[in-house]
Amino acid sequence: MKLVDEIYDTFKFHFSADEEDIYPIVFGILDSKSKEEIFDHLDELAHEDLAEMVTLYVLEQLQKKLAEEGIGRVTLGQDYTDDYLQ
Repeated sequence: MKLVDEIYDTFKFHFSADEEDIYPIVFGILDSKSKEEIFDHLDELAHEDLAEMVTLYVLEQLQKKLAEEGIGRVTLGQDYTDDYLQ
């Protein structure tokens, strides 16, 4: 995606591997664009890339809802058999 390349070229020396550095920059750029401009960028994507983007968004939203409602297994990379959030 051309937008990703433009953001990367502009800010690559400002990024660390930490998402906290990247999020405000990307959010600010996208927040300043109109809905039509964002859709223009999405039109550049291949079907598989668009499907992956939407999948990641849906997964993130589902995880957020589960966390807000206290539903789900807490594993933290370990096996907590039958440990569920209440």
